Amino acid sequence: MNKISQNQNKPRSSAEKKMVVITIISIVVIIVGALYWLTASSDEDNKNRLQTINNSGVYAKGIITSIHSYKGHSVTVKYQAKGKEYLYDGGWDSNANHLGIGDSIRIKYAEANPSLIITELEDEF
Repeated sequence: MNKISQNQNKPRSSAEKKMVVITIISIVVIIVGALYWLTASSDEDNKNRLQTINNSGVYAKGIITSIHSYKGHSVTVKYQAKGKEYLYDGGWDSNANHLGIGDSIRIKYAEANPSLIITELEDEF
């Protein structure tokens, strides 16, 4: 037997086992902390987006260029605001009118920043 295989079969000491457990716990804590931070950050961004839109919202219409309901709900909407064309990629909550590609959709965008919108498919609309 070579030295490598002999060392692998050697039982670990109590200190080595503690270090392995501490390392694993540290990795789990870092991953959970990062996921929590990402979720909290995303929620805060969405809250700010809705507040901006609701403070100075302008109603308009757009055209659905893509909509998916498999493995999550996503929609792409093309719309014009202040003479410029925008493309919005986002999610949706319910599609009671069964809207599809090419259908007209009601939107509300922030007057100060027309790239911030909500669609009629979102509960916040």
